[in-house]
Amino acid sequence: MNSCSDISLVWQCVEYWAEKKPEAEAIVFEDTRMTWAQLHNQVERTAKALLEMGVRKGECVALLSMARPEFIITFLAASKIGAIWLGLSPKFTLNELRYIIRNCAPAVLITVRKHAGVDLIESGITFGYEFPFIRRFMVIGESYEGALSFDEEVKRPREGWDEALEQRVAEVTPDDEALLMYTSGSTGRPKGVLHTHRGIVSNVALEHACCCFTDNERVLLQMPINHVAADVEIAYATLYAGGTLVCTESFIPSRSLELIEKERITMVGQLPVMYMMQLRKKRAMEMDWSSVRFFVWGGSAMPREIIEVLAKIAEKSGARLLTNYGSTELCGFATYSAPGDSLELLARSTGKAPAPFELRIVDEARNELSTGEVGELAVRGPSVMKGYLNDPVATQEVIDDDGWYYTRDLGYIDEEGNLYLCGRMSEMYKTGGENVFPREVEEVLESHPSVLFSAVIGVPDELYSEIGHAFVVLKPGCEVTERDLQRYCRDYLVGFKVPKCIEFHEELPLLATGKVNKVALKKRFGLQDCKGA
Repeated sequence: MNSCSDISLVWQCVEYWAEKKPEAEAIVFEDTRMTWAQLHNQVERTAKALLEMGVRKGECVALLSMARPEFIITFLAASKIGAIWLGLSPKFTLNELRYIIRNCAPAVLITVRKHAGVDLIESGITFGYEFPFIRRFMVIGESYEGALSFDEEVKRPREGWDEALEQRVAEVTPDDEALLMYTSGSTGRPKGVLHTHRGIVSNVALEHACCCFTDNERVLLQMPINHVAADVEIAYATLYAGGTLVCTESFIPSRSLELIEKERITMVGQLPVMYMMQLRKKRAMEMDWSSVRFFVWGGSAMPREIIEVLAKIAEKSGARLLTNYGSTELCGFATYSAPGDSLELLARSTGKAPAPFELRIVDEARNELSTGEVGELAVRGPSVMKGYLNDPVATQEVIDDDGWYYTRDLGYIDEEGNLYLCGRMSEMYKTGGENVFPREVEEVLESHPSVLFSAVIGVPDELYSEIGHAFVVLKPGCEVTERDLQRYCRDYLVGFKVPKCIEFHEELPLLATGKVNKVALKKRFGLQDCKGA
């Protein structure tokens, strides 16, 4: 390989950078500072350990943990032997974990011993007894009778396994599956999304170009490892670039601000709600942001006020604001904002799709609509998922024979090619026969000086069939009435789009993706069977 851009298999980035700059920092976690040479050594040892345990090509290796070095090590090691890696969050309930594990049947289950004061060993042992397909169970941290120690297994010498590893590596191709992630499950049972080496590498190579990554990046990872943002958009993108990944097991606003300053973070990639929580801290206005080159957000719309605050910080540091659109099924980002985009555009649009990605907006019959018309967003490109695990019917429902992935997201594209999202197809409601797209109403509400963010859903009504119901979180210290907001909305929206009811709350329930959990909001109205966002 002449450069990291030549790689075609996920694990090859660590081999490249270990040769190019072996003593540079690859991973930082608490008191651990791991060089590229050390990371390479750990990946090799782990790959051999998995081979010795009998992990076959195409089998699954699952890790129950948060963001720490073992996340990267097991991901790269599994990819090297042609296995499929799966990240599981310790925040999942036992039943949520049970469903996923039964669905993907991992040959090896690895778990961190404790997270947030909770001992996870019992969960692992329970699954080991319940599911005979789990052939090996390993623990990170303090070991336990009946479980192997991950640290000891990786350290144990394995003479004679070099040839076996070399033979397996030769069998792995770019079109082999390497990563399994489960959707949030807000529209039913979670579905396992499969991605190949080719899909992962191609998506990150494009992100690398669009975000101007360098091998001097220092990127903070504080997302759960079952999330595409952690696995691909942040972690693998940083490794591919040859940067340093600073890991933390949980998001604590004050602690994350300390890490940004202490570790001289150059790229901050977060959900909007995380920025909101950080910027409420006094420290955020006093700290040194000079190392930051990019503030990146995605997953949901960012309130205009938060963008304005970030813009003021960026003026001093010279940082760039960047937003995007992506999904688990797309293996990361598919659109990017551009340098010089206005705050208005950043607040409303997710930017344009760089080649080779293609976008189109279609009607219910999947006929392409004209510029500016609202319909379902379809995306075509090299990182569209291979499919849903064990669910060919669901796969065929969203991917057609020409490779277009139908996202179920509603939006429109302007004359410049910028994408604007209007919500999920399942969110749209009809009031008096008229279509209402919740995101349009939310944007108006969030433009009010007193509103931080909002969520709008359709609820049953005897006269209009459905009416708009808004849930609003106000900015600290602000006051406004329901009638005030309704009058404000009428200045910007036709009458049928104005919410008939507005509730005020200090916070709203969130999904793991950082989006408002509209399923939970709908349940308040007895709409358990409604499909959520």
